[in-house]
Amino acid sequence: YFIQDVGAASDDELIASAKEVRARLAPALKKEETSDLSRGYAGTIGHSHLDTAWLWSVSETARKCARTYSEVLTLMDIYPDYNFIQSSALHLEFVRENYPSIFEGIKSRVKEGRYEPNGGVWVEGDVNIPSGEAIVRQFLYGQRYTKEHFGYTSDTFWLEDTFGYSAALPQIMRGAGIKYFYTAKLFQSDLNMPKTDTFRWCGIDGSEVLTHLNRMSPTPDANTVYGAVQGIEDKRSNDSRLIAYGYGDGGGGPSYETLELLRRAKKLSGMPLVEETTASRFMKERVEPRHDRLPILDGELYFELHRGTLTQMHDVKKNNRLAEIALHDMELLSVLADKNEAEARERLWKILLKNQFHDILPGTCYPSVYDTMIPETEKLIFDARALTGSYAEKLSDKDEKRFSLINTLSFDRDDVTVLDGKISVGGVPCQTYTDSRGNEKTAIRSAVPAFSSTTLSYGKAQNGNIPFEEKNGTLETPFYSARFDECGYISSLVDKRTGRQVKNPDGAPLGTLYFGESMSLMYDNWDIDDDVFKKLLPIKDIISREVVSVGTVEYRIRAKYRLSPRSTAVVDTVFYADMPRIDYEVTLDWSERHALLKAGFDVYVKSNFVKNEIQFGHIERPATRNNTYEAAKFEVCNHKWTDISEPRYGVAILNDCKYGISADGSDIRLTLHKGCFRPDPVHDNGAHTMRYSLLPHVGAFNAENVVKEAYKFNYAPFEVLGRTDVSAPVKISAPNVICETVKPAEDIEGAMVLRIYECEGSLTNCEIDLCGAKRAFASNLLEEISDEIPLSDGKAALSFRPFEIKTVIITK
Repeated sequence: YFIQDVGAASDDELIASAKEVRARLAPALKKEETSDLSRGYAGTIGHSHLDTAWLWSVSETARKCARTYSEVLTLMDIYPDYNFIQSSALHLEFVRENYPSIFEGIKSRVKEGRYEPNGGVWVEGDVNIPSGEAIVRQFLYGQRYTKEHFGYTSDTFWLEDTFGYSAALPQIMRGAGIKYFYTAKLFQSDLNMPKTDTFRWCGIDGSEVLTHLNRMSPTPDANTVYGAVQGIEDKRSNDSRLIAYGYGDGGGGPSYETLELLRRAKKLSGMPLVEETTASRFMKERVEPRHDRLPILDGELYFELHRGTLTQMHDVKKNNRLAEIALHDMELLSVLADKNEAEARERLWKILLKNQFHDILPGTCYPSVYDTMIPETEKLIFDARALTGSYAEKLSDKDEKRFSLINTLSFDRDDVTVLDGKISVGGVPCQTYTDSRGNEKTAIRSAVPAFSSTTLSYGKAQNGNIPFEEKNGTLETPFYSARFDECGYISSLVDKRTGRQVKNPDGAPLGTLYFGESMSLMYDNWDIDDDVFKKLLPIKDIISREVVSVGTVEYRIRAKYRLSPRSTAVVDTVFYADMPRIDYEVTLDWSERHALLKAGFDVYVKSNFVKNEIQFGHIERPATRNNTYEAAKFEVCNHKWTDISEPRYGVAILNDCKYGISADGSDIRLTLHKGCFRPDPVHDNGAHTMRYSLLPHVGAFNAENVVKEAYKFNYAPFEVLGRTDVSAPVKISAPNVICETVKPAEDIEGAMVLRIYECEGSLTNCEIDLCGAKRAFASNLLEEISDEIPLSDGKAALSFRPFEIKTVIITK
């Protein structure tokens, strides 16, 4: 009974024909239940990958959430087997605030076990660029939200679409109660595809999480489901795949059509066993029993694509670093001043966490997103600093003849602090200069103890002999003999401490600027392609060069370069009297559509690896190109520093807001700026400032000569009028153990939280002086107490694994 002329058939005839066709096909398509597991397993769950912002604003995402989640609830009434995973706590908060009836419907489905809020975080953020503490707060606020509104703690970190996965994540996940991790992004790698789909991911400290590379698909039709299971790489260790289906980005989630397609896929002959599940259940039932047969992947999950997101949108990256530092200082001072403004603190943190979403922070959103985000983050920085100032004033006597510098770091510092204006400070070396933007500054040398303050008086400076001399084309400083080429770059740098040449004799001058076209093959704002290194040429068009300041503190040379007919860079190169750092302060006037700017340091150090700082530690990456895995890492992420070392000597590159860097042998190039066109042609143009530093060090890499110097380069002492008497809340005996954060406790009135980690990768026993605390407790990252820490004379003896993070809660 088949209709030959469909166009002439009536509705009743068409329906009758369809029924007949289905009846005749039924025997051929009938599923043989006994053969299901021999063909593998497909767990399916509805999902809508809703970007918090991308080609639309955050406010539009709130409306997308309402439309999507209301549709989910409607379809759950029709399809009793339909489950749905929702990953970002912020998206639920959008619904709770604006659409309370939908939120109540979600809560009822959560109780049934069909709606699964199980992402663990506030938003699905970028996890390359944010600081370790910022990622901790993603889990802290995300988990607290799930606990408050749904009565449980997420066991899964759901992060489908970000651009690389830090090796610090497994430890952070475990500390936040997370033991399972999902992502689908690694299937988009441009050179090496994943060799396994399900594995035990091991982080830098040895922590493990079970990881599954699931599939994302709008429609779970038979071809998609069958292909996802057949495509499993290592079927001996795992024969199961989770498929998250539904329309995302623009929202929508599963539709009637997708659910009908899934219903049919379950019943077809030759298919794997297909059943609705949850992300948590899939791991518990299908993956965890196979734990011992799963392969181990140790280190980062490097994403071989979208490397430009480490640099794109300079102001976004710089404001992110400044905001993280401002919140760090604010929380410490609130503890020192015994002033816990919890609501203000949480509000500011949640603004930052929202803007660390995996398209906002990487710089891949539509311009209107940044029209809102950049001023919002600038206000966050202003508000945090204002609160810090109010706490500092509470500790000050406001004597106008004096001022204090508060060291917000957990170790002593004795370095250069730059103050605004022309100031004379009694008893310390002072030097006033005008920066490249015409602002008067005063550089002073001062020592400030850990988590404490030093008070200085306005008065006559203690300036002695100038320790810099230029003769016969050579600049003599207390640390170096330096020569420069015709472009103002360093053509020779001899370290007087060892007599060693720092510059590679066969390499380009130190500090060379490289500029050229960066035209991505596929994704404009996202990518840097490896052919860019053939296009980058040294900038030799020098407009002017002069020594602008010489004194007892520093020697400052200012050079202006023409990058193109449209763009210029002003570079201050600064040598110091009492520090081995050589700083570069850059003011960039940029007007380019498809271009890249790097600063190169080809140093005379032989190593096949460089160390790049990541959250709560560092990893080693290859400086060689021996295979496709090494070749893929031509641009990688660093935080405050990158180091290349031999056993007795090394060189570090520090930065104040740059996250992209490359290393080819001893040639290290920090990526300074990237200008592309799509989807935002606007916000990378204009004037920008940045700082980076060349730091040769005697001896191998360690905490004192690299890690702490990078902290000091980024965290300026906080200045307050008058005398302060700040007493450190904690003192640490081991130089390689750093207290990253001091903050008020979330739930214990009057208690403080210390986030402490080992930074070198060394097993370490150390003593923590808690400075009068009565009791101390070990907790996880969610501040859930596990054990009391025994104290002896107010001190705790703690043992750290390499790169281990410890959270200690102190009560007075």
